[in-house]
Amino acid sequence: MPDILDGCRREKPAAQKQLFEAYYSFGVSICLRYASSREEAEEMFDDGFLRVLNKILYYDPEQPFDAWFRTVMVHSAIDHYRRNKSPLTYTDIDEAYDVGEADNLLEQLAADEIMAVVQQLPPAYRTVFSLHVVDGYSHPEIAQMLGIHEGTSRSNLAKARQKLQELLMDWTTTRSVNRRNYV
Repeated sequence: MPDILDGCRREKPAAQKQLFEAYYSFGVSICLRYASSREEAEEMFDDGFLRVLNKILYYDPEQPFDAWFRTVMVHSAIDHYRRNKSPLTYTDIDEAYDVGEADNLLEQLAADEIMAVVQQLPPAYRTVFSLHVVDGYSHPEIAQMLGIHEGTSRSNLAKARQKLQELLMDWTTTRSVNRRNYV
């Protein structure tokens, strides 16, 4: 890997291609958490990969490349979201209520099925949910990244959880009905 990164620093097309091929799946999987479709995730990845190549000189070889790459992809997804968000996307409230977890529903689903349900969330909810739950950012960090209030981040997370519960219940109900029809 150091040879590939060194080649990318020297702007060698063969090294850039190797890096692209080695990190395509990883990068797209990160972007899928923020995208509403695979096509949008691939667009986010393309933007992020260009950013990786443009900023490769800033990468510290003493640090894990995967973590740096992941951070660049997350920021690229956030920038994509900012460019495409509707100005009326957020509902700002000071106190967000906790929504109970639907753990038993999650146990029934495979990771790709959960991802498909998360992608059905409105963009603002999906972005805050992914940043907080999946990537571990705090509400103050999310607020700063997205240019929103901390209360808005909390509200969107609570609403995302509530909407996910509804989507998961609908999904498991539909799945149960379909299984009964095949038996």
